[in-house]
Amino acid sequence: MIIRPAHEDDLDAVYGICLVTGDSGRDASGLYSDPRLIGHIYAAPYVLLAPHLAFVVADEEGVAGYVVGTEDVRSWERRLEQAWWPSLRRRYVDPDVSCRSAWTPDQCLAHLLHHPQADPAVVCESYPAHLHMNVLPRLQGQGVGFALLDRWIVAAASCGVRAAHVGVSPANIRGARFWTRAGFAELQAPQDGNDALWLGRLI
Repeated sequence: MIIRPAHEDDLDAVYGICLVTGDSGRDASGLYSDPRLIGHIYAAPYVLLAPHLAFVVADEEGVAGYVVGTEDVRSWERRLEQAWWPSLRRRYVDPDVSCRSAWTPDQCLAHLLHHPQADPAVVCESYPAHLHMNVLPRLQGQGVGFALLDRWIVAAASCGVRAAHVGVSPANIRGARFWTRAGFAELQAPQDGNDALWLGRLI
Protein backbone atom coordinates (compact mmCIF):
# COMPACT_ATOMS: atom_id res chain seq x y z
CA MET A 1 0.00 0.00 0.00
CA ILE A 2 1.29 3.46 -0.92
CA ILE A 3 0.02 7.00 -0.51
CA ARG A 4 1.03 9.34 -3.31
CA PRO A 5 -0.06 12.57 -5.02
CA ALA A 6 -3.16 12.19 -7.18
CA HIS A 7 -2.77 12.53 -10.93
CA GLU A 8 -5.22 13.15 -13.74
CA ASP A 9 -4.84 9.47 -14.66
CA ASP A 10 -6.46 8.63 -11.30
CA LEU A 11 -9.70 10.43 -12.15
CA ASP A 12 -11.66 7.34 -13.18
CA ALA A 13 -10.75 5.63 -9.91
CA VAL A 14 -11.58 8.74 -7.87
CA TYR A 15 -14.96 9.06 -9.58
CA GLY A 16 -15.65 5.41 -8.84
CA ILE A 17 -14.69 5.68 -5.17
CA CYS A 18 -16.81 8.80 -4.74
CA LEU A 19 -19.80 6.90 -6.13
CA VAL A 20 -19.44 3.70 -4.11
CA THR A 21 -19.05 5.67 -0.86
CA GLY A 22 -21.52 8.41 -1.82
CA ASP A 23 -24.57 7.31 0.16
CA SER A 24 -23.44 8.40 3.62
CA GLY A 25 -20.43 6.10 3.31
CA ARG A 26 -22.35 3.34 1.53
CA ASP A 27 -22.54 2.40 -2.16
CA ALA A 28 -24.58 4.95 -4.13
CA SER A 29 -24.31 3.12 -7.46
CA GLY A 30 -27.99 2.23 -7.41
CA LEU A 31 -29.09 5.79 -6.73
CA TYR A 32 -27.72 7.64 -9.76
CA SER A 33 -28.17 7.10 -13.48
CA ASP A 34 -25.05 9.14 -14.21
CA PRO A 35 -22.21 7.46 -12.26
CA ARG A 36 -19.91 10.50 -12.53
CA LEU A 37 -22.35 13.18 -11.38
CA ILE A 38 -21.54 12.97 -7.68
CA GLY A 39 -17.82 13.03 -8.43
CA HIS A 40 -18.23 16.21 -10.48
CA ILE A 41 -19.20 17.94 -7.25
CA TYR A 42 -17.22 16.33 -4.46
CA ALA A 43 -13.99 14.94 -5.92
CA ALA A 44 -12.85 15.59 -9.49
CA PRO A 45 -12.40 19.38 -9.36
CA TYR A 46 -9.95 19.07 -6.48
CA VAL A 47 -7.78 16.59 -8.37
CA LEU A 48 -7.68 18.84 -11.43
CA LEU A 49 -7.65 22.32 -9.90
CA ALA A 50 -5.89 21.72 -6.54
CA PRO A 51 -3.53 18.78 -7.17
CA HIS A 52 -1.10 19.97 -4.47
CA LEU A 53 -3.72 18.93 -1.89
CA ALA A 54 -4.93 15.75 -3.58
CA PHE A 55 -3.60 12.32 -2.60
CA VAL A 56 -4.61 8.73 -3.28
CA VAL A 57 -3.89 5.44 -1.57
CA ALA A 58 -3.24 2.41 -3.75
CA ASP A 59 -2.73 -1.29 -3.10
CA GLU A 60 -2.10 -4.23 -5.40
CA GLU A 61 -5.66 -3.88 -6.77
CA GLY A 62 -5.29 -0.20 -7.62
CA VAL A 63 -6.40 3.13 -6.19
CA ALA A 64 -8.63 2.50 -3.18
CA GLY A 65 -9.04 5.88 -1.52
CA TYR A 66 -8.37 9.57 -1.75
CA VAL A 67 -8.19 12.80 0.20
CA VAL A 68 -8.69 16.16 -1.50
CA GLY A 69 -9.19 19.70 -0.33
CA THR A 70 -8.48 23.40 -0.54
CA GLU A 71 -6.69 25.95 1.62
CA ASP A 72 -9.57 28.43 1.60
CA VAL A 73 -13.11 27.37 0.76
CA ARG A 74 -14.32 30.87 -0.15
CA SER A 75 -11.56 31.33 -2.74
CA TRP A 76 -12.30 27.81 -3.93
CA GLU A 77 -15.98 28.60 -4.46
CA ARG A 78 -15.02 31.55 -6.65
CA ARG A 79 -12.59 29.42 -8.62
CA LEU A 80 -15.24 26.79 -9.27
CA GLU A 81 -17.56 29.48 -10.60
CA GLN A 82 -14.89 30.50 -13.07
CA ALA A 83 -13.24 27.24 -14.06
CA TRP A 84 -15.47 24.27 -13.22
CA TRP A 85 -19.23 24.84 -13.06
CA PRO A 86 -19.75 26.61 -16.43
CA SER A 87 -19.01 23.58 -18.63
CA LEU A 88 -21.03 21.26 -16.38
CA ARG A 89 -24.00 23.64 -16.41
CA ARG A 90 -24.05 23.39 -20.17
CA ARG A 91 -24.22 19.60 -19.93
CA TYR A 92 -26.76 19.22 -17.12
CA VAL A 93 -30.19 20.86 -17.07
CA ASP A 94 -31.15 22.85 -13.99
CA PRO A 95 -34.34 21.06 -12.84
CA ASP A 96 -37.59 22.92 -12.34
CA VAL A 97 -37.85 23.91 -8.68
CA SER A 98 -41.65 23.72 -8.80
CA CYS A 99 -41.26 19.96 -9.33
CA ARG A 100 -38.71 19.49 -6.53
CA SER A 101 -40.75 16.81 -4.75
CA ALA A 102 -40.50 14.62 -7.85
CA TRP A 103 -36.78 15.13 -8.51
CA THR A 104 -34.62 12.09 -9.07
CA PRO A 105 -31.30 11.83 -7.19
CA ASP A 106 -29.58 12.90 -10.43
CA GLN A 107 -31.72 16.02 -10.61
CA CYS A 108 -30.90 16.88 -6.98
CA LEU A 109 -27.20 16.83 -7.85
CA ALA A 110 -27.78 18.71 -11.10
CA HIS A 111 -29.45 21.44 -9.05
CA LEU A 112 -26.31 21.65 -6.91
CA LEU A 113 -24.21 22.20 -10.03
CA HIS A 114 -26.28 25.27 -10.82
CA HIS A 115 -26.79 26.38 -7.20
CA PRO A 116 -23.83 25.23 -5.06
CA GLN A 117 -24.37 25.32 -1.33
CA ALA A 118 -21.80 27.47 0.43
CA ASP A 119 -20.32 26.18 3.65
CA PRO A 120 -21.57 28.18 6.66
CA ALA A 121 -19.79 31.50 7.19
CA VAL A 122 -19.30 30.87 10.89
CA VAL A 123 -17.41 27.66 10.04
CA CYS A 124 -15.29 29.13 7.25
CA GLU A 125 -14.22 32.15 9.27
CA SER A 126 -12.45 30.05 11.90
CA TYR A 127 -11.69 26.92 9.84
CA PRO A 128 -11.17 28.17 6.26
CA ALA A 129 -9.64 25.02 4.74
CA HIS A 130 -11.90 22.19 3.63
CA LEU A 131 -11.36 18.56 2.69
CA HIS A 132 -13.10 15.38 1.50
CA MET A 133 -11.89 11.84 2.02
CA ASN A 134 -13.21 8.42 1.01
CA VAL A 135 -11.72 4.94 1.27
CA LEU A 136 -13.04 1.72 -0.23
CA PRO A 137 -14.26 -0.96 2.22
CA ARG A 138 -11.29 -3.24 1.50
CA LEU A 139 -8.94 -0.76 3.19
CA GLN A 140 -11.24 0.53 5.90
CA GLY A 141 -10.47 -0.21 9.54
CA GLN A 142 -6.73 -0.48 8.92
CA GLY A 143 -5.60 3.05 9.76
CA VAL A 144 -5.55 4.09 6.10
CA GLY A 145 -7.84 7.04 6.68
CA PHE A 146 -5.61 8.43 9.40
CA ALA A 147 -2.54 7.98 7.19
CA LEU A 148 -4.23 9.81 4.31
CA LEU A 149 -5.29 12.60 6.65
CA ASP A 150 -1.76 12.95 8.03
CA ARG A 151 -0.39 13.28 4.49
CA TRP A 152 -2.96 15.95 3.67
CA ILE A 153 -2.30 17.88 6.88
CA VAL A 154 1.45 18.02 6.21
CA ALA A 155 0.80 19.35 2.70
CA ALA A 156 -1.84 21.80 3.90
CA ALA A 157 0.36 23.12 6.70
CA SER A 158 3.14 23.77 4.19
CA CYS A 159 0.65 25.98 2.32
CA GLY A 160 -0.08 27.99 5.46
CA VAL A 161 -3.28 26.22 6.51
CA ARG A 162 -3.93 26.54 10.23
CA ALA A 163 -7.47 25.19 10.56
CA ALA A 164 -9.73 22.96 8.45
CA HIS A 165 -13.32 21.76 8.44
CA VAL A 166 -15.34 18.89 7.02
CA GLY A 167 -19.03 18.36 6.43
CA VAL A 168 -20.54 14.96 7.23
CA SER A 169 -24.03 13.62 6.64
CA PRO A 170 -25.73 12.92 9.98
CA ALA A 171 -26.55 9.47 8.58
CA ASN A 172 -22.83 8.72 8.19
CA ILE A 173 -22.25 7.70 11.78
CA ARG A 174 -19.04 5.83 11.00
CA GLY A 175 -17.65 8.83 9.14
CA ALA A 176 -18.47 11.23 11.97
CA ARG A 177 -16.78 8.86 14.42
CA PHE A 178 -13.65 8.79 12.27
CA TRP A 179 -13.36 12.59 12.12
CA THR A 180 -13.93 12.88 15.86
CA ARG A 181 -11.19 10.34 16.53
CA ALA A 182 -8.95 12.34 14.18
CA GLY A 183 -9.26 15.41 16.37
CA PHE A 184 -12.15 17.21 14.67
CA ALA A 185 -14.75 18.73 16.99
CA GLU A 186 -18.39 19.45 16.20
CA LEU A 187 -19.07 23.08 15.29
CA GLN A 188 -22.26 25.00 15.88
CA ALA A 189 -23.59 26.31 12.58
CA PRO A 190 -26.99 27.30 11.18
CA GLN A 191 -28.46 24.67 8.89
CA ASP A 192 -29.67 27.02 6.13
CA GLY A 193 -31.20 24.08 4.28
CA ASN A 194 -28.06 21.97 4.68
CA ASP A 195 -28.33 19.22 7.28
CA ALA A 196 -24.59 18.47 7.31
CA LEU A 197 -22.72 17.97 10.56
CA TRP A 198 -19.79 20.40 10.55
CA LEU A 199 -16.54 19.54 12.33
CA GLY A 200 -13.30 21.51 12.58
CA ARG A 201 -9.74 21.06 13.71
CA LEU A 202 -6.72 23.29 14.23
CA ILE A 203 -3.62 22.20 12.32
